[in-house]
Amino acid sequence: MGSLPTAVSEFMRICFITAFGGKPLNDNLERLANEFANQGWSIEHIDHASLEVLDGQLTGNDPNGIRHVLDQFDRIWVVGFGDQPTFLDRMQLLRTLDQSKFVNNVDALIYLHGKPHLVLGDLGQHHPQTIVSANPQTLLSAVERGGAWIGKPTAGSFGRDVFTLTKTNSNRRAIIEHLTQSGFAMLQERVETTVEKRFLIAGSQLIGVYGKSHTDHRSNLAAGSVPTIVDATSAEIELVETCIRWLNPRGVRFATIDMAHPFLFDINIANPGWLSTYEELTGCNLVDKVVLAIQ
Repeated sequence: MGSLPTAVSEFMRICFITAFGGKPLNDNLERLANEFANQGWSIEHIDHASLEVLDGQLTGNDPNGIRHVLDQFDRIWVVGFGDQPTFLDRMQLLRTLDQSKFVNNVDALIYLHGKPHLVLGDLGQHHPQTIVSANPQTLLSAVERGGAWIGKPTAGSFGRDVFTLTKTNSNRRAIIEHLTQSGFAMLQERVETTVEKRFLIAGSQLIGVYGKSHTDHRSNLAAGSVPTIVDATSAEIELVETCIRWLNPRGVRFATIDMAHPFLFDINIANPGWLSTYEELTGCNLVDKVVLAIQ
């Protein structure tokens, strides 16, 4: 086997670790890579599945099959999680690298992707009342005590498997058993969400906001909600800045924040959609601000 390349580029170098093949969920990868290139960076794409330890170094392949040593990059952006069966193995490998190089670091990807961390951390005071359990009876008992609840997976995406639950639902047990068939699920108190907004943060900066208008309990755009042009209030900006101060020290530098003030619903760190939606809505492409904030 030949020796691995060791030459250092005169440019700042970033690698996007992503799954090769398949249809991307949004255009973040293309949009961000192009803008980093526009701002003078050298760009590489590395396949999640290609990570290997060779000659005592963590390496990965680009689309041409050329192998790169990952610790030679100045910035590393993990886009999506890749295949679930190998996720933890890959994260253990990536955890050996300098975590300050990551846009969202390995600990954040492992520990902060699921929704329950919001409930138990310092930001929990802003979250609606929430119950998390793998026991269907625990969740069912809460529903039968009254009130309106949103039942959903602890780490779901795209508005899938999200249900409104009350004690008058004849199929409430079946829904809860469905949600817990693979493990943990959560009940979140249903609160007013007609003014729900999604904010994008990059680095320590608030990049922008749009509204999410929806006719049912699901506010995800993939589930049929409609983006709207909105302004952020001073109270909302203050809550976003509180989130940024909590997220940055924990290795999160690119995320969306969903809220209907005073309630904080979700923080999305695994390749969240926002940039293309905002551009379609306003005609403004804010990717240059994202790249500047993350450099």
